[in-house]
Amino acid sequence: MLAACGSSSATGTATTATATARTTSPSHAPTTTKPAEGAGPLHFSAFSPLAPGTGVASLSCAATTSCIALDDLGRGYHFDGTTWSAPAPATGQPLGPGALSVSCASPDLCLAVATAASQTVSWNGAVWTAPVTLDGASGLEAVGCATTGYCAAVDAEGNAFAFDGQRWQGTSGDWGSVSSISCVSSSFCMSVSGGISQWNGSSWTQPGQFGTASTLTGVSCPSAAFCTAVDQSGQALQWNGQAWSAPVTAEHAGPASAIGAALTGVSCPTVSFCAAVDSQGGVLQWSGGAWTRTAVDAGAKLTAVSCPSPTLCVVADQSGRVSDGTR
Repeated sequence: MLAACGSSSATGTATTATATARTTSPSHAPTTTKPAEGAGPLHFSAFSPLAPGTGVASLSCAATTSCIALDDLGRGYHFDGTTWSAPAPATGQPLGPGALSVSCASPDLCLAVATAASQTVSWNGAVWTAPVTLDGASGLEAVGCATTGYCAAVDAEGNAFAFDGQRWQGTSGDWGSVSSISCVSSSFCMSVSGGISQWNGSSWTQPGQFGTASTLTGVSCPSAAFCTAVDQSGQALQWNGQAWSAPVTAEHAGPASAIGAALTGVSCPTVSFCAAVDSQGGVLQWSGGAWTRTAVDAGAKLTAVSCPSPTLCVVADQSGRVSDGTR
């Protein structure tokens, strides 16, 4: 089971500070490098079954004592710092297949999207509330929440929506489907898929590839001055508040390498620590220098990662199992 080790948001400690947002060429964009936090790598426990017979599609930890996981059938699970709950469907029935994304702004506010009915549901710290259908949505694909309570969601056609802490409304559309969204505030979000788009409070920028032609699978922004995005070819690139860096190969050669592994998710609780997961059972960690990889679930596809602090990360796999890494 997970150990209690402080708290922060699912994508890191989000602040309301914003940066002058310029999306530029990565040719000379420096990667933000900070001193390493913590001592040494995270060490992961043996995997425990959470959703036997199906996979874990998404998870988000608002604190070390509060995580939400969604399985491939749309069922939700809550971690209270000691144990995971049994499956908890919303309003008496599961969210349905395709509930692929969950994001927590705080322990008492998590939002999940269900593609099957273009619906969102919210966790209030105790139960799932009634589903809300977003008018004009066509297959919601991802949601991202800031600690301020602001959340953004985008559907398969690029229709974008914002949650202000009380209600949803349509916004200026994104440029197509997205695989991941990370928000710092109502004026700063990043979304990724075929490229990277930025929300500035009024509109989404046209997606840019910034040196990678591979599909981007995850993005995490602990502040407006730092984000990390990962892709299906094992590459990572970082935002320094002004520009994106050129992509680097996170899957380094060596005893723990996994040639051809795709990165499937990333979580950065601070500007100096990130963890990513791959399709061959590896967890990759970044502490201001090179990425390092640890094989934790050999041969299995890891599907989600959430780090509420630099000393705790939770990962999940396609067999419905979870593990925690601590130092």
